[in-house]
Amino acid sequence: MSGACGILATAVTTALAQDTSEVAEVVIVTGSYIRGTAEDAALPVDVISSDELEKIGSPTTLDLIKSLTISNGVLGDTNQFDVRAQGNEGAGSINLRGLGRERTLVLLNGRRLVKNPFTDAVDTNIIPTSAIGRIEVLKDGAAATYGSDAIAGVVNFITKENLDGLEIGGDFKQIDGSDGDYTANLSWGWRSDRASLLVSGGYQHRSELKVLERDWAFPAFADSPQGGWSGGGNPSGFILRSSVVPPSATNPLGSPGTMRDAQCAALGGVPTGGVQTSPGVFSFPACNWQFTPYDNLTEKEDRYQVFTSFNVDIGESTSFHIEGLYAKTEVPEYKTSPSYLALQSPVATPGVFLVPNANPGVQDFIAHNPTVTTFQGVTGPSAVLMDRGIALAAATFRPYALGGNPAFGFSASEGTREYEAFRVSAGLSGDITDNLSWDFAVTYMEEEAFRSGRDTLVDRLQAALNGFGGPNCTGATAGANGCMWFNPFSSAVARNAITGATNPAFTTPVGDNLNPDLINWFFHDGFTRTTNDITVVDAVLTGRTGWTLGGGDVAWAFGAQYRETNRKNELDDFTNLDITPCPSAVTGGAAACAGRPATGPYVFLGGAFESDLSQDVYATFGELRLPWADNFEMQLAARYEDYGGRVGDTFDPKLSVRWQVFDALALRGSVGTTFRGPPEDQIAPGSITSLQNIAGSFRAVDIFNNPDLEPESATTFNVGMITQIGGFSGSLDYWNFDFDNPIVVEPVGGIVNAIFPTGQPNNCGNPAVAGVQARFTFANGVCSTTNIQRVRVNRVNGAPVKTDGLDLGLQYEFDALGGSLGFGVNATYILSYDVDATVVEGVTVAPAFEAVGFLNYQTTAIPLPEWKGNAYVEWAAGRHNLRFTTNYIDGYTDQRTLAPNPTLGKNIDEFITYDLNYRVELPWDMRMVASVENLTDEDPPFVRLELAYDPFTASAFGRIYKLGLTKRFGAE
Repeated sequence: MSGACGILATAVTTALAQDTSEVAEVVIVTGSYIRGTAEDAALPVDVISSDELEKIGSPTTLDLIKSLTISNGVLGDTNQFDVRAQGNEGAGSINLRGLGRERTLVLLNGRRLVKNPFTDAVDTNIIPTSAIGRIEVLKDGAAATYGSDAIAGVVNFITKENLDGLEIGGDFKQIDGSDGDYTANLSWGWRSDRASLLVSGGYQHRSELKVLERDWAFPAFADSPQGGWSGGGNPSGFILRSSVVPPSATNPLGSPGTMRDAQCAALGGVPTGGVQTSPGVFSFPACNWQFTPYDNLTEKEDRYQVFTSFNVDIGESTSFHIEGLYAKTEVPEYKTSPSYLALQSPVATPGVFLVPNANPGVQDFIAHNPTVTTFQGVTGPSAVLMDRGIALAAATFRPYALGGNPAFGFSASEGTREYEAFRVSAGLSGDITDNLSWDFAVTYMEEEAFRSGRDTLVDRLQAALNGFGGPNCTGATAGANGCMWFNPFSSAVARNAITGATNPAFTTPVGDNLNPDLINWFFHDGFTRTTNDITVVDAVLTGRTGWTLGGGDVAWAFGAQYRETNRKNELDDFTNLDITPCPSAVTGGAAACAGRPATGPYVFLGGAFESDLSQDVYATFGELRLPWADNFEMQLAARYEDYGGRVGDTFDPKLSVRWQVFDALALRGSVGTTFRGPPEDQIAPGSITSLQNIAGSFRAVDIFNNPDLEPESATTFNVGMITQIGGFSGSLDYWNFDFDNPIVVEPVGGIVNAIFPTGQPNNCGNPAVAGVQARFTFANGVCSTTNIQRVRVNRVNGAPVKTDGLDLGLQYEFDALGGSLGFGVNATYILSYDVDATVVEGVTVAPAFEAVGFLNYQTTAIPLPEWKGNAYVEWAAGRHNLRFTTNYIDGYTDQRTLAPNPTLGKNIDEFITYDLNYRVELPWDMRMVASVENLTDEDPPFVRLELAYDPFTASAFGRIYKLGLTKRFGAE
């Protein structure tokens, strides 16, 4: 974790705890359209200056956001195994109060930014860090002022205003096991009496950090079967097929039994199953393998940012402002499993892939197993027992696993992620009279997101199993005339690509598995390209009424806003469900899928539909500031937004008050309603497919949109106190959110548990849960956890949420040791986070629960430690500034009941780290910042997840050394 945790305690002094005359020196612009007075301190706004950021090591935007005590469940580090982060590598977000990243409004210079197409939230990684002068964080609902998306609060990034000259800088961060992270930046400013110009550019590089570089990240199977282990791989279990065993209702394949590949253990797999569970019933023999050693804890990222702004006075009372932003993020080598689990099978053979006896892999199996004795007690010659070949159970097999993928050097499969954003905002402002001002602005922004990744085409894999694989297969004879065989057994695997363990039964390659033409033919590289854009027109009048109360003139603001958002989704032909709706469409076209669900052609990944969507929103708003006395003020605000169509409109008022009880103490409070309208891509017809761990393996979870979604809303309440006595300052706030109609995805964990309750008999066929069971697609239509192929969930207005807590900020500064010595504490304590029961198809799939202090895996909540805070001590003298920070994240509980040891990892330990940051002013207008983060090299707490820790909460980096230099040329 970055030392940024210490900044907000200092921010309390500058933004909250000063008296009226002092606050006027720091104009807080977030939270009100009535500018320039101390009354903004009625709202809980924290200010983080660029100087303060430098004192704690100049953290990246991601590091800063993760360190904020009021933020939980942060997206930004690699976490491909959680549905909330899948496919979003390289993008960042902020999640105030843990209410969801989409419910924090992020602004740049007070204007909106477009949402990232993949995250449904502003990508904080595109923010031009080298141009930022300060960050203002409003920790209160703000829909009455800003409109949709500000349910949890607002984060406003404000660019530099007074730079005159050139400033260049860079830093390097040394991380054990990686090539390090580094940045370079340049800012140039020019000013005259009537105009100013700022040009700023930056480059940021993040190096790959492999899972293999952290020995705690890939636990043994016995210690954590959830730690990146899958029951479906290669080698795998399989089904022997025989004509002497006729098909039946309970044995649709007519098979004498099942068997595990003999080389499972030798290649590093962990055998399970294959034992008699009841008379005549045998569990399927699995070969568990660990896929996470192929993955990364951090992907390689390259990021470029350019920002420019220009201001000029036109005449005596009018000013013109224009700013532009370009940002690009590249993730060129996203790493994932060598291939994905085969959850979908050919239409003609539901639940299985058939391997004929002519396949070289089957022939090799027969040669090495002349008499089969290890399946369901049946013995006899293989030639008789296997005269109909072998079947691969769809949910237990994948083409490449322990041996790696030959197309990528026997390593991980690779994909790409790329984000490119462009923004321009221009406006005019001026004074009509001494008491009346106006502001008009137009902002346009777009962000294009691209991702690619490989998956196996169902029908092409089956063709290769039959000997008719490859792009040049022209004959009618298997394995001839350019036709190739794919061998699905261990006889094609020479060694474990991670450990190097060799296959004792491997002599020469059996089949054409190593031929890149065959691999690229059935292991297709698909892509999604989605572009979001937004146009915002803002018009505001603000002034004073001429009415004078005890504390001064009554001030007001009134305005209107128009927003147009557009979203365009483009896909390759195989990913496009209009073109390839099911496996059969790869060769037979869309017509071959008539009457079948649109599940796409891949074994694992789902498809999607291309779309071109648009949404218009109209809004009006007003504010009124009432200074009843010199020490007491009140502010009223209200906003009306109209979405039109089925979404409708919403009206949201807010009341804020501030009472300066005496010089050393002020009280403040606010109450209001806030909202978020459903995005156009969630109410339009269509679905997306996520991948979630169900019963030990990742399965396809299809998330369907809902045209009947209503706006979500919340009533927010905040009351606090601010104090300053000499060198001591502090604030304490109680906050409360009563959240109704949240737009959520139905909880997968609860839906699965309704049919397959932990430690109890399953509910397959129970009429009371028939509607929930219908959400599942099972191999061969047989209801069991092993046969789960897909689960359908919907976007809905979910169960109400109530959360409240306390924010504390304290600072004390005094002269000592030849300079100044300061102490600070900043903490957030969540008192409650209550989620009501969730009902799906008339069944309570998730009872009401308290989310605070829990991991909240596969629920509608994110990980929520009860406490999050920091404390620091700082010494400053002349050119030197030294700060030591302690960062604390409370322990929490994994509420799941997990086999084989239900108590292992149940309690997730607290995470305490220490940072040391030193800044010094050097000769020749240079500054140096040196930092050591996580001084004691603490590992993150163990969690029974794929990466063995919680990427939303903790850090995988260990001790980090960082050095940065900045050089000024005439800069002020």
